[in-house]
Amino acid sequence: MAPDRNGPRTIDIHTHVIPRQLAESAERGEARHGITFGRDTSGRITGSVGPTTFAIAWPNPLESPEERIRAMDEMRVDVHLLSMSPLMHWYELDAGAGVPMAKEANDDVAEMVATDPERFAGLAFLPLQDPAAAVAELERCIRDHGFVGVMVGSHVNGLDWDTDELFPVLAAADDLGALVFVHPAHGRANSFLTRYHLRNLIGNPFETTVAIASLIFGGVLDRLPDLDIGFAHGGGYACLGADRFDRGQRARDEARAAADLPSDYLRRLYYDTLVFGHDALTYLIDVVGVDRVVLGSDYPADMGEPRPVDFVESHPDLTEEQRRLILGGNMERLLAARVGNPA
Repeated sequence: MAPDRNGPRTIDIHTHVIPRQLAESAERGEARHGITFGRDTSGRITGSVGPTTFAIAWPNPLESPEERIRAMDEMRVDVHLLSMSPLMHWYELDAGAGVPMAKEANDDVAEMVATDPERFAGLAFLPLQDPAAAVAELERCIRDHGFVGVMVGSHVNGLDWDTDELFPVLAAADDLGALVFVHPAHGRANSFLTRYHLRNLIGNPFETTVAIASLIFGGVLDRLPDLDIGFAHGGGYACLGADRFDRGQRARDEARAAADLPSDYLRRLYYDTLVFGHDALTYLIDVVGVDRVVLGSDYPADMGEPRPVDFVESHPDLTEEQRRLILGGNMERLLAARVGNPA
């Protein structure tokens, strides 16, 4: 049961889990669904597919629902939208492994949601290496599990979201009324951003920016004008580059497919608050409007915001109404029509 506080629920769009069976395999160092688990020299759990390895930096991958709720209470967050860790978004797997992995992962998330539907809601993980199977899994998660939406990677094995191959997934989400949350996964800059954690500090915002630009310049948002789609990390660099995007559309023939200015589309999207500074949050609100900004923490990642509600409430220039919308009012509006709305 959510804590009894005045005002709307605080709802965090950007939180992650490792599904139970994957987490247990990782703890034991076993292989599962074509993923080989182990530990690095620092003792962190790793997952590998072929030559690619990622370390899972979380302190406790097997956190119980009760432990998570205690952490949420301490952070003053009422609802977590649960999505599988992007480090587990192995689109590189063949469909024979990727499809059952997605089903198992979503079933595990559904079990966690069922422990307290007032505190948890589900975002599906899709086997996007097989778009037809991804659509079927999205339909199953909405129909059978009551998930409110889906989290997808910023690209799928190098394919951006303006490609014909991936369009049916977004069209299905639109038809189903599913919220889409885009998060970097297995960034393409990882190969050269190898120092200082730059694959995250620069690479993650870069990936999100490319995803937004592809949707805008590729005309996808004209084809799906009612799609509710949000982005991690404050949308990366997209809003900072709004004027440059507009200039590119005016100056370059290849950037003119969209019907409106790129800056107009930016105001149709949603963005989380994971920007780490009040000035950055102010800029985001100035560009897209406060009704497009929602709470996001990246819990439990080390690069997350440990006190997301405090971060918003301590902003010196926000009005009480602006704080209310960001902390939960905007998400309440988005969730109102979703099948799995945690009421």
